[in-house]
Amino acid sequence: MTSKVSSYASFFVCVVLLFPAVLKSEEKSGKAANTEQGLKRFRVGQPAPVIEGFASDGNVSNLKTNKGSFTLLTYWSLNDKQYEQNLRTVERIFQKHGARPDFKIISFWRDDWPEYQAEMNRRGSAFYGSRNWWKLKFIDSDRSQKNENEPDRIWGSDLKPNSTPVYILLDREHKFLAIDIPGDQLEKTVEKYLNAPAN
Repeated sequence: MTSKVSSYASFFVCVVLLFPAVLKSEEKSGKAANTEQGLKRFRVGQPAPVIEGFASDGNVSNLKTNKGSFTLLTYWSLNDKQYEQNLRTVERIFQKHGARPDFKIISFWRDDWPEYQAEMNRRGSAFYGSRNWWKLKFIDSDRSQKNENEPDRIWGSDLKPNSTPVYILLDREHKFLAIDIPGDQLEKTVEKYLNAPAN
């Protein structure tokens, strides 16, 4: 009888000691699994990760300088079937709301550097020089090559082939308001949040 009680006691102690470690292991594996889901790993209300890209002069521009503004992020490519139409849609949004001091647009081209620069040159300085609508070259890095201490970002591997355009709206604190907005709902979605009553 004493032997059985001792065995049960030992088992109980082991469970108590090992249970936190098991939980941590499950949490880590859960996080790892979640990061495999591309843009789906982000949630409305969650702070945005690092958002940056190359300007036409080769310098890196970072979203942090837009703090305090609603920010529409657009990711696209010159090879998108409706590239010109998508661009015109965002141009309409800019014409309507671009004068607001609390609204910015940042567009990212996924094309290679020569194609991106050629597009900027073709459109001219009035197009790429706007302070309230940045036109940047997407930093197309792969999350699988991420260093352990490197902050999260929207990676090239998050944007699957033929998945562009992708539209994301951030609030003034750079938290996600809407993720992967359908193109035919883009103008209505921007209008909804920009005209919402202040809390």
